[in-house]
Amino acid sequence: MPRHLVLMVALLLGALPAAAAELVLPLFTHNLPGRHGDVWNSELYLTNPGDQPVAVEIARFLPGQIERPAPCGQFMSPTRVVPPRSATVWTAAGLATDLGCAESARGGLVLRADGPVHVTSRLVNSRGGGGSGPATVLSGSGEAVDAILLSSLPAAGIHLLPALAWHRNPCDGPLFDTSVGFANPGAEPVVVTIDIPDELGRAVLLEGETVFLPHRLEVAGGSWRQLRLAPAPDGGGCGGVESFLLRLELSAPLAVYASVIDRASGDPRTVTPVRIDSE
Repeated sequence: MPRHLVLMVALLLGALPAAAAELVLPLFTHNLPGRHGDVWNSELYLTNPGDQPVAVEIARFLPGQIERPAPCGQFMSPTRVVPPRSATVWTAAGLATDLGCAESARGGLVLRADGPVHVTSRLVNSRGGGGSGPATVLSGSGEAVDAILLSSLPAAGIHLLPALAWHRNPCDGPLFDTSVGFANPGAEPVVVTIDIPDELGRAVLLEGETVFLPHRLEVAGGSWRQLRLAPAPDGGGCGGVESFLLRLELSAPLAVYASVIDRASGDPRTVTPVRIDSE
């Protein structure tokens, strides 16, 4: 009898739906203006590898900033249902409505799913609407960003963002730009210490302001931050493009990414952190 009881319990548990899991999309935009008439919008791709439907909902938005001049209320969390072994597109227009009729937004998203699902986003430079319009799949150059399971966020400790690029002492505008971003889905602030081990001057520009390395900053609970990183002028002549490595020390789990933009083509590249086990 005990063996039969154990088997019955195991079968019952196997028949229950999977427990809800949360995922963090560390970078999300809607109608965000950029340089030279650029307009950036995010769309989401939801893939269900299993044999049962999976419901995905927006659990919360991590601002950033959001503008809702005429907000529309929601009686329940906006949800998309992904059929078994298929994929669904959550369009930019649908996301704007589901965020309360947002006219523009920039931040991170926390998504909740009741089963296994892979979520990736394409951040598209639609240049005022693109070829197909925001109600359907967007057309334009873009940057892929994957959502991360809350349980798999970079943990407290030391991480590296490798192979970044910047342009030292540009005379005609930088050829490459790098920004580093953070999304904190937790309730408590996370302290981040940033360093560039090979930067001999020990000073960099963070959002245009000179800071000295290592530099500490705080990411508030339930918030998002992105900071442009550039070399401090060194008084020399016209410089060139350099590759560099960013070292981060986190006080608690945090979604982290870097975005490197090639200004000649406008193409962005997403860089994800690599954990250092010990030093």
